[in-house]
Amino acid sequence: MAQIHEAICAAMGRTGAITKDKKNAQQGFKYRGVDDVMNALQPIFSEFCIFCTPKVLDVKREERVTKSGSAMTYTVVTVEYVFYAADGSFVSCVVCGEGMDSADKSTSKAMSIAFKYACFQLLCIPTEETAPDPDGEYHDKAPKSPDPAKQSQEPAILCTKCGGEIKPKKGKDGRVLSAKEVAETLGGLCPECWKNDNPKKEGE
Repeated sequence: MAQIHEAICAAMGRTGAITKDKKNAQQGFKYRGVDDVMNALQPIFSEFCIFCTPKVLDVKREERVTKSGSAMTYTVVTVEYVFYAADGSFVSCVVCGEGMDSADKSTSKAMSIAFKYACFQLLCIPTEETAPDPDGEYHDKAPKSPDPAKQSQEPAILCTKCGGEIKPKKGKDGRVLSAKEVAETLGGLCPECWKNDNPKKEGE
């Protein structure tokens, strides 16, 4: 076993949980910063003679606009972190980090995120929380656009005599009757045809 493997295993045994003790002022969610990770790992890395060098493999950057109209720079970096032991043996891991900033710090934020998760995954650092498992999530296909022909709330009700469409109508009690209720009340006829067939009841 190379010295780096022994050093990493020893560091894993000495690393405790790093919890989310900070709170985002804007959105209100809790998080753990890269400084929390560095403060926890620096003495452990020093004790077991582990040091790390980053190598940026790729950078993607784009400009975005927030809801308030402010310009933001969005950066995604792909970084290879190489962890060395005193004898020169090493292990490496490649991670991505994302960062967004209105000034010139989107890249440094992305690098901080990348390093933080490289350390979490390399050392299997406990977090004292339950993380969502991607295998437990199911994302169905995007719903199809509704068929305009099926969007009407009620199919057209036609008069059995004249063939005209029966419309909703306000009843004597003030309640609006649906076209179906009107047809049922008038025996399948529209109000005009019903009046023609029932002249004595026209004033009712």
